[in-house]
Amino acid sequence: MSAFEIYLSNFQERYAELLAKQDSENLHLLLKEAIPIYQSDENRLAAGLHQQKARAFALFAENREMDRHFEAAINLIEPNEAWKLYLDWANLYFLQLRIVHRTESTAQIFAKASILIQRVDIKSLKKDRFALWAVRSFQAFCELALAENKNIPKLFSELDFSPISLSLINNPSKIREFYAHFFKAIAIAIEQRDAHLLMKLLKMISVDDELLMGNADLLTKFQQTLNDAMDLRPEFAAEFNFIYAIAPLLNEHFPNLALFIALLEKQNFGGLHYFFKAIS
Repeated sequence: MSAFEIYLSNFQERYAELLAKQDSENLHLLLKEAIPIYQSDENRLAAGLHQQKARAFALFAENREMDRHFEAAINLIEPNEAWKLYLDWANLYFLQLRIVHRTESTAQIFAKASILIQRVDIKSLKKDRFALWAVRSFQAFCELALAENKNIPKLFSELDFSPISLSLINNPSKIREFYAHFFKAIAIAIEQRDAHLLMKLLKMISVDDELLMGNADLLTKFQQTLNDAMDLRPEFAAEFNFIYAIAPLLNEHFPNLALFIALLEKQNFGGLHYFFKAIS
């Protein structure tokens, strides 16, 4: 092992131990440690450490440190791999919406996330359908929140809506970023009351084609498809649950989505049927 690999192994041991003890003071000191010199063939390892530190600083709501470490990580990897880091970075800002006493408004958080997503080199993703979906779903969600709606149809027009194969759906190690951000696209369809877009999205992730092609109403198709997706893909469930939890904060930017989630929370099935019937 190189000197840097030995340091990295020791860092991970200390990090895990302090995290388990919930020792925030010493964990913070560990994060402040300078990263030692490493060789060029260790850039990827160093990038991973910077990303880990960035994510940890996000927990302390230290955005400057988070930003600094993400920038350092991105400078150490190939440009065509940076999209994952930009997604992670933007998502950490998005997750700050759950902080009760934060200094930035909801609009400011969406604006920061949007700027980061727009730094992705889209041309490098043209051959990666699911990476493009993850990035564009996030970008469109931010733009809708910021009332920049005109570009959204164009963003969706360049995406491939064909159904996902069961082999990919059932493989937990594949297309994780896609599922981690796909509910944002569904949320856009709900907010814009666009039944056509919603059905196209449901068909992409459905494991029950017979249901979608049948005579069931839109609410039934929606509920079953989402339940299946949440059972099969924890990333999808995690995002749905987060957006569900912060729905009251989104009311100003996503009033229809907030109404839908409020009806869902109250188990107002009559209201839900009316909501979906109105957009069908």
